[in-house]
Amino acid sequence: MATVGSTSDGVQSLERAFLLLELMAEDGGEVALSRLAVDSGLPLSTIHRLVRTLVARGYVRQLPSRRYVLGPRLIHLGESSSRTLGTWARPHLTALVDAFGETANLAMLDGDRVVYVAQVPSRHSMRMFTEVGRRVHLHCTGSARRCCPSCPPRPRASWWSAAGCPGARR
Repeated sequence: MATVGSTSDGVQSLERAFLLLELMAEDGGEVALSRLAVDSGLPLSTIHRLVRTLVARGYVRQLPSRRYVLGPRLIHLGESSSRTLGTWARPHLTALVDAFGETANLAMLDGDRVVYVAQVPSRHSMRMFTEVGRRVHLHCTGSARRCCPSCPPRPRASWWSAAGCPGARR
């Protein structure tokens, strides 16, 4: 259960709405309100009000089956964020591709995973391909191994353990 705690001095309804969106994404993008209630620990009436607002804004839509899916407005937010990071990173990644002749990626830690935020492919016909926006478990990518040394040992160990790799190199 991924309940909302008072993690910040922020707005509780926003924290709850983002939690619901994240739970929907983790559940494959389509979910029933009852499932959100179980996963979030929030009352069904609260979930209903939040989801109704998200539907009205286009961030969620309701299927004929009365289940809910992530909505098209989220695409715009993701593309805007990706474009901003990509614009900043592209010259640096291009310099790496020119220097080494291989694909260059920019990845960032996102909780217990790594998310690819920009990429410049190599000019070779045989090259690595990773989708920008893809979230990957830490133990599945070399990018995570480059991010993790800068993390404090305690969270790093818990990430490896949570990923099902208790004996993995840390």
